[in-house]
Amino acid sequence: MTVPSSPAMRRPLPAALRRLLSAGRRIWKLAALQSAVTLVLAVGYVWMSDVYIRVEVAEYRAGAALTASSLASTLSSALNERLALVRGLTAFVEVASGAGNLADQFPRYAESLRRSVVGVRNISAAPDFVVRIVYPVEGNRKVLGNDLLKDPRPGFAETVQRAIISRDVTIHGPVDLLQGGQGLIARQIVYGPDKPWGAVGLVFDVGAILDEVRFDRVPPHLGFALVTDSGQRVAGDTSVLRNDPLVERINLPEGHWELALAPRSSWEALAHADPTFRGFQAAFLLLALLTEAITFMAVSRRYSLERQVDLRTAELGRAKNELEQFAYAAAHDLQEPLRAIASYAQLLEKQQKGRLDEESEGFIREIVEGAGRLKMLLRDVQLFLAEDRVPLGGGVVPAGDALKAALTALKRRIAEAGATVTAADLPEVRGDERRLREIFIVLIGNAIEYRHPDRAAEVHVSHRRADGHDVIDVRDNGIGIDPRYRDQIFEVFRRLHSRDEHPGTGMGLAIARKMAERLGGRITVASSPGLGSVFSIHLPTPAFRGFS
Repeated sequence: MTVPSSPAMRRPLPAALRRLLSAGRRIWKLAALQSAVTLVLAVGYVWMSDVYIRVEVAEYRAGAALTASSLASTLSSALNERLALVRGLTAFVEVASGAGNLADQFPRYAESLRRSVVGVRNISAAPDFVVRIVYPVEGNRKVLGNDLLKDPRPGFAETVQRAIISRDVTIHGPVDLLQGGQGLIARQIVYGPDKPWGAVGLVFDVGAILDEVRFDRVPPHLGFALVTDSGQRVAGDTSVLRNDPLVERINLPEGHWELALAPRSSWEALAHADPTFRGFQAAFLLLALLTEAITFMAVSRRYSLERQVDLRTAELGRAKNELEQFAYAAAHDLQEPLRAIASYAQLLEKQQKGRLDEESEGFIREIVEGAGRLKMLLRDVQLFLAEDRVPLGGGVVPAGDALKAALTALKRRIAEAGATVTAADLPEVRGDERRLREIFIVLIGNAIEYRHPDRAAEVHVSHRRADGHDVIDVRDNGIGIDPRYRDQIFEVFRRLHSRDEHPGTGMGLAIARKMAERLGGRITVASSPGLGSVFSIHLPTPAFRGFS
């Protein structure tokens, strides 16, 4: 008959297999850490490249903005210079028509206008809005007799009407001219004493204006577009308007033009193609490879160190267990000879009482008292070392019962010191009654031992809730503790006073703290020198935490 094995009956894994599993975990951690570094580098590259591209785009846009501003300023000056000629022509025609010698003086004045700027195609005067005078005549005969208010071409008659309403220069174009080519027509109304006399006009060659602006200054990686406020193309490539362009506005007497500069693809693509960005990519790649190599070496070294640490930790653990076992066994085995020493010393004291001199009797008392102190010390050492081995009771216990048991054990000391111990209602807590009783004995016993010499000892035990824990406060009015020693008092064999002043083994608070931690809690202290101390026992409430 085969008996099925239970988990408790299973044998532990062989040491070789445990080492293999441990090595596998370390290799996995090494790979995970290396992957994490790679991921961080990748995220860093994405972030840094994004910042770099944005900086590059900002620089490109700043340069393009300067170019656009310069071109717009030059174009505005060229247009305003030509518009000033129209206004000058209007003033001349008003004077000459009033004097009756317009036809004789017009050619000479028109020639002076043509010489002042380049690209003047023709200069005309239209009494009653019909073109009667044009200069030069050659190449412009087709415009003679043209009724401006009845011109069927789109926008021509409307331009004259707008000039009548605005009383300023109006611009129309670029348009296809009757005499051929593309031009920009500027007109202004000439007023007589009672009504409009007619209109004057200058036709400017668009190409000449653009040549004066010198759009060849636009960098090769950028495109430009010059459009009217109605969207009509004047020059350039209107496709750049879709690429987040930089726009400069050229104001005109009636409306405005817009000059746009943008990359032919996109600002980001322009930045990515920049040689400096390629250099940044190469530098980051080199840095990433160096970082990966350093990480691999560091992690490999850490892997080796962890193996050595595990080996040393295992050795130290074995040594610690052996030392604890030795100390526990020694404390236990010393109890028997110690009892014999104490017993024989007490018998000797009784038998020889009155037969020895005072000094010899003092020696015997010292032996008895020393044996008693050593017995207490061995007991506390055993209690401290056995704490991790003694199982927890588990479950909920009334804290008040543990306090009553502690007060019963301390009844004689309380009476001898004339101390007063009061307690509020204490709840049921997750704990072990034996350990909780020992903690109360240590804390209340210390409060009595370290009472203030000028007043009777008063100890009060109360309960409160804080951060999901039951907190039991043991408050006294004793001599208090200097803030410098609040952590040291929980150390093993730590004493702040001589044994003559306050007897004891110096292990009480260390044992109490270890028991509280075993219960899943802790002990804290708040104290004011000369006024007293409050030792707080923090224990998990039944609703928050249990025991294993």
